[in-house]
Amino acid sequence: MIITSLIAENFRKYERLHLKDLPERGLLAVVGSNESGKSSIGDAIQFGLFGRTDLVPPEETAKLIRWGTDQATVTLKLKHRDHEYRLIRSVNQAGDTLATLFSTEEGLTLADTPEATERQLKSLLGYNYKAFVQSFYWSQQSTKVKQGDSDNLRALAGLREHSHLSDQLQSENRERLQTIEDMDIQLKESQAELEALHIDDTRLPKLEGIGTALEERQQHFLQLAQKVDKEADAYPTNHERFHHIRQRFERASFWTKLSLLIFIITLLTGVFFLFAPSMGSTLLASIENSLRESIGHTAIRIASFTALISAILLIYGWWLDARHMNPLRKQARSLSSAMQEALHLTNTPASEQLGGDAGQYLLQTQADMPERSSDHPDIAVIPEWAKSAERYETYPANISSIADAVNVSMENRNREFGGYLKTLYSDVEAEQTSLSQRDQMIARIDQQADALEHIRRDRVVFDTAINLLQRSGSHAINRFNQLVRSRCQELLRKFTDGHYESLEIAPDFNLKVMSQTKGGYLDFSEISAGTQRQIALAMRIAVANALADSTHTRAQFLFLDEPLAFFDPERTASTLNSLQENSSGAVSQIWLTAQTQPNNINFTQVITCPQGSPILET
Repeated sequence: MIITSLIAENFRKYERLHLKDLPERGLLAVVGSNESGKSSIGDAIQFGLFGRTDLVPPEETAKLIRWGTDQATVTLKLKHRDHEYRLIRSVNQAGDTLATLFSTEEGLTLADTPEATERQLKSLLGYNYKAFVQSFYWSQQSTKVKQGDSDNLRALAGLREHSHLSDQLQSENRERLQTIEDMDIQLKESQAELEALHIDDTRLPKLEGIGTALEERQQHFLQLAQKVDKEADAYPTNHERFHHIRQRFERASFWTKLSLLIFIITLLTGVFFLFAPSMGSTLLASIENSLRESIGHTAIRIASFTALISAILLIYGWWLDARHMNPLRKQARSLSSAMQEALHLTNTPASEQLGGDAGQYLLQTQADMPERSSDHPDIAVIPEWAKSAERYETYPANISSIADAVNVSMENRNREFGGYLKTLYSDVEAEQTSLSQRDQMIARIDQQADALEHIRRDRVVFDTAINLLQRSGSHAINRFNQLVRSRCQELLRKFTDGHYESLEIAPDFNLKVMSQTKGGYLDFSEISAGTQRQIALAMRIAVANALADSTHTRAQFLFLDEPLAFFDPERTASTLNSLQENSSGAVSQIWLTAQTQPNNINFTQVITCPQGSPILET
């Protein structure tokens, strides 16, 4: 691709830049003092082609607009493979860009958006912006002395990213190995700390079960005291009712027995008179038969009547016993049972009452457990009064006294068990704290193990990446060294007046230069900055020619911004002569910026940038 015309409006320092009828072959010198606009011409070429420059990214292209104007426009006339094209690109203060690519010969619009223009140029030229700036554009502004030339050479070889990334990955991997070692130590320390806790997983459930038993026992004490109170309150009334009903029952029993006796006597008398045996017949011989039968029938009737009365009295007695006396006896037995249970709970130590895990726990944690909960004198007579209370033979006042004693005893037991619960709750809380601490430690250990496994996997990935990167770099190094041997040796000899003959990149990405005068290879950093620039230019031209050949381009331009800066006259002369010779090949149009026009060199065209003027026309 050759540039035959460059027209820019309100671009950088230029209000109007018109470079027309540019020669297709030879050296084009752009000369002028500092800040005269030489580099702006290179920026205009970059922006016109790709919408960016090496110092201004696409999102900041509004910076390229001349101060005080609204829009910058660049128009390039291009010749590529004997076809002519016109490319127009503009940008406004909002950063919005427009681009249109025309085919001059056919009179067709090939693309009318920046995106479509980029795709069409890539299709026409065979390379993108990155390949362009690595092959056909070199700026002294973007190259740092010494280190920059080495870095640019690696970029030309496609190894700058390899070198930087390899160094970064290896540095990170060294840090990762140290991190793995530190994390492994931390993990082992955490595991040892966990093992030192010696936590029994069954202890907390046992303590909770013991707590439930103690709480249930406390509730039972309260319920038992309430039951004794309730039964004791009902006892006086029940006592009176029981004895009243008992008197009625006894009277009913007496009359029942009497009626049964009368029934038996009258029945026997009736039977005797009606069915008298021979002895009876003799005794009753003086009584007429009619009278005897009358007496017999009367006696039977009386027996039947008394039998009916006896049945009624029996039913009445059963009713008194079943419907009145039995419920009272049941209440009396309930009271007696409650009193006896209270006696048992009063005189039985807490550990014996609970038994099992709860009793064992109390024996282990309580040094002084009371044998009984009350020494009230009424407690001692509970067995006697409980039995007599079942028959309602105990005075109500005695039952009331026992109820008071039971209340005192159960209240004492309740307070006693409350103390046990307080100790238990403290143990439960301590156990929960230990379990929580263990869970936190387990979670921390899991996190540490996961993090360690993750970083170990990362290390494997990084090792693989470094290995692949080294393999890829090795192929790139071989290709670059082959390119140097096939294309660059002659250029190196010409650019350096035969002092250096070959350039190679070692497997560790270091640059080495072959010097016959020095008797072997030298590290690139060991040679002077001026010689480094010469070697870098030689490599640039070699790569430019290689890319031109690979894209089947018969004529290609090369823009070199201040390539001769810091060169002495000898290097300047040898470099320019070599560039002039090279312009007869595929890289035919070579732009060269300099502060002054070098002597003894025949430039195809010299473009002089005016100092202080915003207009340049040729």
